[in-house]
Amino acid sequence: MDSQASHEEILRMINTIPIFSGIGIHEQNMLARKCLIVEFNTGVILIKQGEIADRLYAILKGSVDVIKTTSNRSVRISRLGAGDVFGEIAILRAIPRTASIITTMPCKFISINGKDFLEIYQYFSPKARDNIQLMVEKRLAQHR
Repeated sequence: MDSQASHEEILRMINTIPIFSGIGIHEQNMLARKCLIVEFNTGVILIKQGEIADRLYAILKGSVDVIKTTSNRSVRISRLGAGDVFGEIAILRAIPRTASIITTMPCKFISINGKDFLEIYQYFSPKARDNIQLMVEKRLAQHR
């Protein structure tokens, strides 16, 4: 379910997400113009491992399980909560989704189209991009 939020409300929400803390106000405004606020109930599969990436999500409220499937066996590799981001690996690396994401309770997210995120990402400061890349590397190590 998509909900309407003002530009200012979305900006405030963006500022609660740690990986966006290092970006400038211009980039925050660019993000806010492209973001949607979405809500999902418990048990919703937001991302399926192996799918082509189309969106990035930041958790505002609730939690999700990160599920990795190998050899017909699914294992929860982590649980993410408010302030965490997911979907960034496949978008930044242009690879299929590396894990599945399932809501564990009713959740609220900031969501942005992958192409829009990549367009705005190029304007992030080198330090902000480095922080995001470091997070991607850590997550990829978890997924192995």
